[in-house]
Amino acid sequence: MKFIFLNLWNFTNRHFAEAFIKEHAQSTDVFCFQETYEKSKWFLIDILKNFKSYSDYKYISDEDAFPLATYIKDRVDVVSVRTLLMDVHLTGFAQQFQLRVRGEDIHVCNVHGASKPGDKLDNDARIAQSGGIIHAFEGFKGKKIIGGDFNLELNIQSIKMFEEKGYQNLIRDYGVSTTRNKYVSDRYPDNKQYYSDYVFVDKEIIVKDFTVPDIEASDHLPLILTI
Repeated sequence: MKFIFLNLWNFTNRHFAEAFIKEHAQSTDVFCFQETYEKSKWFLIDILKNFKSYSDYKYISDEDAFPLATYIKDRVDVVSVRTLLMDVHLTGFAQQFQLRVRGEDIHVCNVHGASKPGDKLDNDARIAQSGGIIHAFEGFKGKKIIGGDFNLELNIQSIKMFEEKGYQNLIRDYGVSTTRNKYVSDRYPDNKQYYSDYVFVDKEIIVKDFTVPDIEASDHLPLILTI
């Protein structure tokens, strides 16, 4: 199976975003998108015709809102869907899916973490955010994949919490140097931030391939996982 996690930046770079999604649509089973407002969803209707779509939204403020959209290929059985962190103050938001493939359960989480404050460092809300996702997944039997735009730097406790629970941090383990591109560095030349996006998998997942291609579909780089 192939999974792609990408903050779409609400199709700000529409030409590159459409080209990237069209290139991967046939071979991908699950797209987990963040920053997918109504404009983005209208574009995606025409691109991902053989996918079931699941969108949801959490609003904190005009500067901190979380529109998520997950697209799952029609042939994949979706057993259940639920939201995480909806009622937890000042955290981000997540969608959790229980998929059944060849009799096996795979639990997938599409995460968009709190973007404020902009330093992407630990605070009480971000610790609660990671803890809430980890706690929710502890009750699930089956394989687990948690990914998306966490809005977190690499070497902080909010990230290490997943590793301490036994999840493989593919960004760290594959030596990914950044998940951002020039659209961020050009806007914030005096505030270099190299990380925001992650994929965590549990020990039951056998990773066949993991790549973070340097493309301009968004101001985030896509995370492409094949298991």
